[in-house]
Amino acid sequence: MNFSYIRNTSPNYWRYQGPLLVISFLVTCLGIWSMFHEPEAETMPITQLGLVGALILTTYQIIIIFAAFHIVLRGIYKHYKSYATTKWKLFLLILASSTVTALVIIALDFLPILVSLTPYSLEEYVKSIMHLDTLGESLVAYIIYNVVTTVVWAYFYVLAASISNYKQLALLLKKQKLQILTNRVNPEFLFDTMEAIKQQIDIDEEKAAELVTKASDLFRYNLMSSKAADAKLNDEVTSLMNYLELLEEQNRAPKKHTIKLHDDATGPNIPSMTLIFICSFLLNSSRQRTGELSLVGFIKHNKYRIEISHHSHGKFFLDTEHYDNVKSRLEHMYATSASIVLVKKGKQRKVVIELPIDWQHQLDKTA
Repeated sequence: MNFSYIRNTSPNYWRYQGPLLVISFLVTCLGIWSMFHEPEAETMPITQLGLVGALILTTYQIIIIFAAFHIVLRGIYKHYKSYATTKWKLFLLILASSTVTALVIIALDFLPILVSLTPYSLEEYVKSIMHLDTLGESLVAYIIYNVVTTVVWAYFYVLAASISNYKQLALLLKKQKLQILTNRVNPEFLFDTMEAIKQQIDIDEEKAAELVTKASDLFRYNLMSSKAADAKLNDEVTSLMNYLELLEEQNRAPKKHTIKLHDDATGPNIPSMTLIFICSFLLNSSRQRTGELSLVGFIKHNKYRIEISHHSHGKFFLDTEHYDNVKSRLEHMYATSASIVLVKKGKQRKVVIELPIDWQHQLDKTA
């Protein structure tokens, strides 16, 4: 059995366990102090230890309870949780681990009495806690009480652990999905590019060599984007120009396109392949790809605003794969500091992306 779980805990574990231990200790101290001031204090076994001795014994009890939960209960659950494939098996695991943990707590609780470190007997101690007449009844009630209490604690621990595991799994799946989205290029575009190069070889070898260079630069950029989730704006513009020129050779490009960006060299970083994906989304969603495509970037209301628009009636059904791609990665990079919206006005469809001016600080916050 691997015992590394004892020291490997999440920050949230101690964030909640720490205050719980302190509160438990303070409440216990208050209870002991009030116990010594009760009229029947002399009849209680624990008062025979004196106030200091009672505090020491209670501190010991709090430590063993936490240690039993932290080591025994967590250890059993982590070791056997893979076998709890159904709700019934999970319930049996909680019951078994709780019972073992409760018995460990009881044994350690009785240890000072059994080794004669306390002036009272086991019978006096158990009867004073459970307020029953015989030792047998008191022991049974004491064991049931500890088992039930531990079962409740174990249930909430397993619930909290399951929620934590679910969040970690959801985050991992989201990162994997974003990684896949980053490197996704339409296979149809790749095939058409190869066909365009093949045709140019027989017509103009120099032109074919130029297309090979542009395709090579674009695909290399796409490959590198899988290693770096964000990209500089000027690199994105360069890859977009290569993309549009390759589309032109495929007779699938707009007749006219304009690109005007405010200081693209120092502009904010954006998810890699954003400009290509958004332009692809607008072109694939239009009824006529030949309409004018424009891209402008400027600062407005303390935000860097990128507007990509295409002048053509849109299709009734939109292929939003590339749009959703960029939207998901923007949320991952900038959280709520960035936004992307689709605006429809007449024949024009426009995608508006707003990014924070202090983009490097925002990236660091969400990294």
